[in-house]
Amino acid sequence: MARRAFDFARFCELAGASPKERAQLRQGLVRGLKDYFEATYGYDRYGAETILLLPERMAQPYIYGYGLKRLLHDRRISQRTKLAVARVALDIAEYGADGGLPYCFLYALWFLAHHGDLSTGDLRYGLVASAGETEPFRGMEKSEVLQFFRLLLQNAELPAPERAFWAHSLICRHRDQSGSGEVINEMLGQDELLLADRRELCRAWINWRQPRLDVSIPAPGPDSRSLFVAEHLPFWVAHAASWPTSKMVFGGVVWLARLGDDPLTLAQTWIDYHGHGAEQIHAAVAEVVAEHAHAMPEQQVKAIIERGIAISGSSPTRRRFYRLGTSLYGEEYLTRATGDAANSVRQWAVRQMQRPG
Repeated sequence: MARRAFDFARFCELAGASPKERAQLRQGLVRGLKDYFEATYGYDRYGAETILLLPERMAQPYIYGYGLKRLLHDRRISQRTKLAVARVALDIAEYGADGGLPYCFLYALWFLAHHGDLSTGDLRYGLVASAGETEPFRGMEKSEVLQFFRLLLQNAELPAPERAFWAHSLICRHRDQSGSGEVINEMLGQDELLLADRRELCRAWINWRQPRLDVSIPAPGPDSRSLFVAEHLPFWVAHAASWPTSKMVFGGVVWLARLGDDPLTLAQTWIDYHGHGAEQIHAAVAEVVAEHAHAMPEQQVKAIIERGIAISGSSPTRRRFYRLGTSLYGEEYLTRATGDAANSVRQWAVRQMQRPG
């Protein structure tokens, strides 16, 4: 079924734009369309004729997102109008359709929430509608991603297990892109989430399985969005992601120690791990020992360091253990590193020994 053409006059009316703002809205949409062509084709494909394509192209939700991003960054447009055009992103999203989710969709949600204009029902609707998006934070800056997470995690109107579920889902899909480590730390350090849920996420990540979170499905209300959530949320909960990134695996081990697991037992258990993600596991063990060595017997700390140097096939990970040993027990470990099998480790050790002081 063909989409209706984008009606700019109707768009301005819905946004409540002043006559002066209408020119700014048109300009922003044209620039956004140019951004889309630049991202898709690598150049300004239509030049001055781009404006003629607004009725056809801005009717596509994904492309509208490019225009929306321009509008939300335009200081000449009032906040009231910006909120209205951001709400359009929610209104036009087409779940499951090719190009049916506006570009930088979560940025629109963040903008609305940041200005107190996003209900919990609309937040949940937006999260479900975008649950299949493989790059949920596309078009957002690192600082905006972190702010979005804080707004989500601290939203007391969402049950804590559901917040943990959505955070897990978003982190999995964000992969190891910019800000992923900070987002993981933000979530696992968030006291508003249940301790049991945070520990469960850590264990799920390091064991490469789905997290077992008690997510309740909200009863549908009379509106179409709550009906949509009631229909589709169970699917995404049942198919929760089970493919942790390297930073999730690393963070899972480190945060288990921070959240109450015995650090020594944790380190001794995982230092001999040989499976998928072993490099991240061993690096995390080094981090656990670095943070908690003061509470561990020296002999056992040294044994873990020795095992880390011996077992790891990764030169960066061996370097972590050499550095850890040096920081705790002196330059004996640096001297040993000068004889490591990897040239990069040997050169690192020599540079460290040549540093003054």
